[in-house]
Amino acid sequence: MEHKGLKTVTNLLSKTAGLIFFSFLAISLGVVFGLLFEGWVKDQPGAPVGSKHSVLKPVDLSDEMDLDSSRASEIPDYNSTETAIPITPQVIVRYKVRVGPYPSRSDALAASKQLETLGYPVYVANNPPFAVQVGAFGSQSNAERLKSELSGKGYKVFIDQE
Repeated sequence: MEHKGLKTVTNLLSKTAGLIFFSFLAISLGVVFGLLFEGWVKDQPGAPVGSKHSVLKPVDLSDEMDLDSSRASEIPDYNSTETAIPITPQVIVRYKVRVGPYPSRSDALAASKQLETLGYPVYVANNPPFAVQVGAFGSQSNAERLKSELSGKGYKVFIDQE
């Protein structure tokens, strides 16, 4: 009888130890993957840093989606050519215009705020070299035009070719 009680306690302890081990394993994996993919969560590539354009604004579709009203027949036919949304060709980025480099990311962020107030779209990477990307172009002439414009305003500008 005592042997049966000892076996029950042993089984309970081994199951508890297994549960604790797998709990620590799951937590450790969560921490490792959190550290690996932290950059993806904070700043998405191509997203402006702290700009007014980075916030999505809600759109009220209640007028178009009210099918019970008398305007239900006025809903546009999106399959017709009259209401078709034009598809713009995708530009392949070959030249990136960047201002800098700066010794720290905070310096690059300060410069990005200045450039943003001048109306330029900005992007600052998380990793060195810390520079502010101001434009991405498919043609070298457009990149050179922006470079000369920013150089005229006193910025140290370079072009990265992809």
